[in-house]
Amino acid sequence: MNRTAHAVPEPPDRPRLLSARRDEDLINEPVISDATGWLVTDGRTTTDARRQVAGNARLVTYNTLTGGIDSDGGEWRRRRQIEFLASLDADIIALQELRRWDEGGWWRLWGAANALGMVPLPPVLSARGRGNHLALLYRPATVRIDDYEPDAASGTFHHGLGRARLSIKGQRLLTVLFTHLCVLGGAERYAEAQWLAGYGGAYEGEPQRVVLAGDLNSIGANDPEPDWSRMPANLRARHCHLTAGGMFGDTDRRALQLLSLAGFRDPFEVLGQATPRTVGYWSPQEAVDHRRDFILANTHVADHIAAAAVHDSKATRALSDHLPVVLDLQAP
Repeated sequence: MNRTAHAVPEPPDRPRLLSARRDEDLINEPVISDATGWLVTDGRTTTDARRQVAGNARLVTYNTLTGGIDSDGGEWRRRRQIEFLASLDADIIALQELRRWDEGGWWRLWGAANALGMVPLPPVLSARGRGNHLALLYRPATVRIDDYEPDAASGTFHHGLGRARLSIKGQRLLTVLFTHLCVLGGAERYAEAQWLAGYGGAYEGEPQRVVLAGDLNSIGANDPEPDWSRMPANLRARHCHLTAGGMFGDTDRRALQLLSLAGFRDPFEVLGQATPRTVGYWSPQEAVDHRRDFILANTHVADHIAAAAVHDSKATRALSDHLPVVLDLQAP
């Protein structure tokens, strides 16, 4: 798989955004799903499960819902999203749906990076996805970038695909694929998954350490079947097969099944934990709890999974229609 190196930009001379905790944050600490096995920060314990274990690498994926910008132009969600992400102390953050972040020389992206003490790689432009751009941020104190492609699939993905080859805290080289699979239907997602499947194991006899992060717009290969009958037909069409009789069937999860067969592992399954929802709470029309957001690890990374979590709380549910997903990797 050929790689083209891109120069990594230095942050512009912009002021660092200030952020501070509010009283509401102290009262309403983000709750980490009990199913993940992480310590809960809901008042039952004072341990903050958002802290990293020294030496572990932390990756986060987060769909911001239209860049954290509301239809009336309000940006309070975007500001609070940055505050929450800062609390995770991540080494790598993959962001989706950065609508309008391309305005004014990407000042919102640089502002988020500066506030987080991170650097953005050149964004992945979503030419067919209504401007829902993607970005990957890295912490320069802990991450070394070896090479990067902001259009790794040459424009064939609905929202785009970025690919970075990097090292976190001196660990062995890791390829990070980040994307937002097509929302329109299972056939489109399956075609995108076919492109990604080659990263599930060794390539041309060479082991490759790969993680895939993003909103994959599908439930997991082995996730429980949601009750799609609670969703209007025009939205249900994005998720379900059609039966031979022309009726809605079960979930079209072929994309995630293919990735699983190709060697990508679900960290929650690796850790023996139940899979928490990442969506289903935002809109009455889509009030069906299920999972769409993943950080999958391929065959050569799965043995080094240390922890996985979804931050599900009143606070995080107010910020986006998707919940943040966190993965910690131990050094090989």
